Amino acid sequence: MLVEVRVQSLALDRSTNTPVVILQEIDGERVLPIWIGPGEASAIAMQLADMEFSRPLTHDLLCSVLKGLGASVQKVIITKVESSTYYAELIVHRNDEVFSLDARPSDSIAVALRVEARIFAEDDLLEAVGE
Repeated sequence: MLVEVRVQSLALDRSTNTPVVILQEIDGERVLPIWIGPGEASAIAMQLADMEFSRPLTHDLLCSVLKGLGASVQKVIITKVESSTYYAELIVHRNDEVFSLDARPSDSIAVALRVEARIFAEDDLLEAVGE
């Protein structure tokens, strides 16, 4: 089952000095921390702060390419974790077709924030964190 989540915050794991994006379920208290790279953390932070740049950044470029192709991001789904690596899908709509693109959660979140797409996580991921 899919659970809608939002970006609650960005943090820094002091033990590894690695950025962490904290997703929280919309209708609950459960959270899903995902360790991400500094570039993606910066892209997410800049979007959350409504910062604008004179030239498009990588995630802005992807959004522009999709729009130029007549496609739109319907939603992002954080699908699974394997060997401490999280996986996500960008669900894209174009004409009468809906397709899924394999993507890193951090990139998916950065894109979703830019196009105001909803973000979902598989329920078992939120449950696993609580154990």
